Amino acid sequence: MAIARAFFDESGTHDGEKNLCVAGYLFEGRADEQFDSEWRQMLARYSLAYHHMREFGSSGEGIYKHLSWEDRERSRQEAIAIIQRYASCGFAFSIEKASLAEIVKDSLWTNGYAFLANQPFYGVERLLRGREQGLVDFVYEAGAEGWDEALRVFNKAKADPELEHQLRLGTFESAGKTKATQLQAADLLSWSWLRERRRVDEGEKLGRHEEFRRLMKVPIDPHHWDAEAGKAIKWIKDVSAHGDVSFLQWLMAGDNQGKFVRWLMRAGPNALDYFRDIYDRERTRIVRTQLR
Repeated sequence: MAIARAFFDESGTHDGEKNLCVAGYLFEGRADEQFDSEWRQMLARYSLAYHHMREFGSSGEGIYKHLSWEDRERSRQEAIAIIQRYASCGFAFSIEKASLAEIVKDSLWTNGYAFLANQPFYGVERLLRGREQGLVDFVYEAGAEGWDEALRVFNKAKADPELEHQLRLGTFESAGKTKATQLQAADLLSWSWLRERRRVDEGEKLGRHEEFRRLMKVPIDPHHWDAEAGKAIKWIKDVSAHGDVSFLQWLMAGDNQGKFVRWLMRAGPNALDYFRDIYDRERTRIVRTQLR
């Protein structure tokens, strides 16, 4: 039985959008079931079939047409409150579409969605590191372009017993929003993260918008890959004999990843080898602890 379940949705798939986003939440134990019960009660109070942020702002049509703007906003705030009660952590991943080719060059991925959909494995591993043993099930909104590639990469990783254990790879499946209400929460985060990336691209600081600040009351693990990240990944691959994706994830984790990697590029290959040694020792320690 899985010790946790993680649910993800995508935003920014339409033409003209600079960034593509995949975001969602991890629920530990039976928290996803408790979430589902409260979420469905919230939907019933507002006579909604589901929550979907793309339809939220439309007037006179769609699932919210019977609600005033005040009631729509109340439903959203109640939704955020339910997420805060039951989600352990949020993940918000995005990629600059124009930089995709450079970022995924010589990797397992060719598709932006597939690249982002597989990143939660590393985020979940970091979050649960040193915790009880057990696998995590991953659920995604059905119908995404690139799903087949994401599934192929998952199956390749799961076929390796060490990776399956290290990354806690349980199942990898897709579902509709009405069937899995947790995907509606993922939709809210992915939609908000897409808008947050737009603001950052316009020169604003991350996390200034009220809605995203409320969502950040649940710890969020954010990562964005752009042209600068593509150059950094290429440099790391060029100067390192290791093409380990998990090492790249570990090295570029955190809110200040850009500043750190720029410093690393100035410091040179010896600095990279130093951090590679730290990573190898940490990974060995974790594996030994989990196998006891």
